[in-house]
Amino acid sequence: MKKIGSLLKSKWITKGLFFGVLLVLLNVASDTTYKRFDLTKEKRYTLSESTKNLINKLDEEVYITLFLDGELPLDYKRLKSATRDMLNEYSLASSGLINFTFEDILIDKEITEKEKILQDLYKRGLRIEKPETKPDEAPTERFIVPSGIVFYKGQEYALNLLKREFGKPLEEEINGSIELLEYEIGNVLRKSIAGKELKLAFTDGHGELSLEETSDIANELNSFYDVSRINLNLEDSNCYKMFTKQVSANPDKPVVSVYLESLISKLRTYSGLVIAKPTKPFSEPEKFVLDQFIMSGGKVIFLVESLVAEMDSVAKYGRILTSNYNHNLDDLLFHYGVKIQPTLVQDLQCNGIPAINQQTNRPGFFPWWFYPLFNPADDNPISKNLESVWGQFCSTMDTTARQSLKKTILLKSSEQSRIAQNPVMVSLDLLKVRPDPRNFNKGGQISAVLIEGSLNSPFKHREGIKRGLDIGLEKEIASNSMIVIGDGDLIRNQVSQDKSKIYPLGYDKYATQYAGEPVVFANKKFFLNCVDYLCDESNLIEVRSKEVVLRLLDKGRVKKERTKWQSINMIVPILLIIIFGLFNALIRRKKWQ
Repeated sequence: MKKIGSLLKSKWITKGLFFGVLLVLLNVASDTTYKRFDLTKEKRYTLSESTKNLINKLDEEVYITLFLDGELPLDYKRLKSATRDMLNEYSLASSGLINFTFEDILIDKEITEKEKILQDLYKRGLRIEKPETKPDEAPTERFIVPSGIVFYKGQEYALNLLKREFGKPLEEEINGSIELLEYEIGNVLRKSIAGKELKLAFTDGHGELSLEETSDIANELNSFYDVSRINLNLEDSNCYKMFTKQVSANPDKPVVSVYLESLISKLRTYSGLVIAKPTKPFSEPEKFVLDQFIMSGGKVIFLVESLVAEMDSVAKYGRILTSNYNHNLDDLLFHYGVKIQPTLVQDLQCNGIPAINQQTNRPGFFPWWFYPLFNPADDNPISKNLESVWGQFCSTMDTTARQSLKKTILLKSSEQSRIAQNPVMVSLDLLKVRPDPRNFNKGGQISAVLIEGSLNSPFKHREGIKRGLDIGLEKEIASNSMIVIGDGDLIRNQVSQDKSKIYPLGYDKYATQYAGEPVVFANKKFFLNCVDYLCDESNLIEVRSKEVVLRLLDKGRVKKERTKWQSINMIVPILLIIIFGLFNALIRRKKWQ
């Protein structure tokens, strides 16, 4: 018996030593390697490859200070927790180059101090929120800052975590914001390390939106791209004077051919073109230039309208009758798979305009059917989780049935909308009319579409054009993409009357005046996403399509079954302890009897 006991004892000692050595080895290994296992179905804690590639471009430390801290309501606590988890992933992927802290910047501050701090944060582009109170709660003077500052190479960049959408409950907004955390953080990092290798141009020469009217979106794009303007009007001296050297160097070649070749060559230095609301016709040679840019892989965003309708004219004359724009791009777009219709969208889900109330003779703000608030489609990374996009006198569009092209709807009208065919009488008298919802039953009208796939040139079989121009022709491209938007004003920012102030794109100064708080629509975000989808080589836009399923408690069921589960949680543990005690007492009694 002593030998058996000694043998068993030595075996236990051996096992103990083995497991001790194994534990030491595991601890040593954990100091040099780190591995997390993401067991969530949607891979919530796994960064995408595009995000990792972006992080690899960092060559200095990044410091992120987040002000979402302190005493927070439950929904904001969820946002803070999700943000911390996501930033931990960023920090790990960067091998410690990304550092972050949470700070309650308003704690123990007097009212005057808080006001100064909040004003400073607002000027720096940070979102500030006032927590919602329930009907039975007293109003609070507390403020929440669901935002932060990113510091990189001596520069700072605003990081806003919460994405608000008018009319949506806070819980849904928080859920959508959590889904977009990886994208929003990555986008700020992308802005901080942007080298502007890619060039982007707004076209000129055909009555497009002016430099002033596209100032805000151009400045925003300039954070990521080298943005400029280029004149495509071959009859304008601002266009052809760029190529006088080339004409002089080729005296034996037709001047038009030299101009076209030179313009096509210059366009190929750009990644993308934005054609914003042309009002003058493109000639056939100019359309040829555009086509060859597309056939060589260039990306184009067309913002084109079919009908002339301007709010300034309506306000001046009280009413106008629409007419057709003559931009001469319809045949080119049709060949690429899109037909712009001679229509206007009328939608009960709309923004408004300031006007005089006919009954009270006082100024007011009234719904304007010609200003639809588009529902961004959620099945693509461009418009997923975006707030409403504000349109103004928008044309509808159809897509052709070409099998080689994939068409993705980006913007569509609400279910309570209809189509007005040209000519349309646009009159302020409509403000006096109470609309009948039964007449607004043509919902889901398309006003923006993404075209992807194999494209061929419409000049491929036009021998006369080819002979007349006497230059080479790119006949087709296996894969390319473009976006067509039926509203040229979608990227037009408002300007003060004295033209001294440029308002942010999507901001409506008239709606803001009557609402008493800033009214901002998602036009800027939408258009930035359009450009990024087409031109951004980092492919960060794909992160927007990542879905995070938040498995939240059913509040209705919680309220209904609250007493039941409280009772179970209180009684069951006590019963289990009693049963275990009785069972243990019976075993001990049998053992020692």
